[in-house]
Amino acid sequence: MHRIPRTVCASLVAALLGLGATAAAAKERDLAREAVTNLEAYAVYKMGRYDEARTIWEGLAAKGNTTALINLANLFQQGQGVGEDQRRALTLVQRAADLGDARAQYEIGIAYEKGSILGRDIEKAAHWLKKSAEQDYSDGQFAYGVLLATGRGRGLDKASDAERADALVWLRKAKANGNVEAADYITILEKKS
Repeated sequence: MHRIPRTVCASLVAALLGLGATAAAAKERDLAREAVTNLEAYAVYKMGRYDEARTIWEGLAAKGNTTALINLANLFQQGQGVGEDQRRALTLVQRAADLGDARAQYEIGIAYEKGSILGRDIEKAAHWLKKSAEQDYSDGQFAYGVLLATGRGRGLDKASDAERADALVWLRKAKANGNVEAADYITILEKKS
């Protein structure tokens, strides 16, 4: 039986770790480049050059960049450089939500809660708002907390004790993350407890 010298083993381990570190560093560089490109597109957008911004964001969106998807959605929502198209905007936001973007998940949750464009569906609203809240997004935490506090939209007096308790958890997290409206709901729920 042959033994592999420790120096060879150490070299192999170092090489494997180096490959992982190199891949991680490359991924970080790519993300940094995308962030800079997003900022450049935003600067172009602020100058009113919507077509140019759209072209840049479309390239990033094709790579799954959620910020670019949301920015494209805003162009379609506001009809800037493109025809206003609320459904297309929502499709882009849905793609960003599916890719895990907390802001987009919040927006989709609100769209289901309000019933705008998408039909009103409180269970889907709760699903998306909770996903957003779980990512520490304060607007998602607040909206999910309010949804629970109101018994999933039935009214404050219709919420179960369990829903109120869960609502308090999410509203306290939202408050801790700077959402000033959460304090009012916390006070109301604590009085009901």
